[in-house]
Amino acid sequence: MEATPVIIQVKWIDAVADSGWEEKTKAEIHHCITVGFLIDETDEALCIASTWSHNQTNARIHIPKAWIKDRKVLASENTISESKGKKPAKMGRKRATKKVSATKRIGLA
Repeated sequence: MEATPVIIQVKWIDAVADSGWEEKTKAEIHHCITVGFLIDETDEALCIASTWSHNQTNARIHIPKAWIKDRKVLASENTISESKGKKPAKMGRKRATKKVSATKRIGLA
């Protein structure tokens, strides 16, 4: 099996598009954050996928590098730790249960 791709977070800006007749509107852009597997990188763009399986990927986005404002690696094969086999910590307390006869529950006693 090939190595798992790096998981990356990219902050970038995207164009805004609409259609139809509208009143005058202010020019704007959208500030986006994408997290996923870094599949490929060229001088011009990144390819990030939300799902990776061996040699296939799904839900890919290609982001032009000129639109990227910040990026950081969130995890790589070397930084993901495996469980040491310990049981998870117990949360809360067990509720104490008390048996009550049917006659007491319905108020007949």
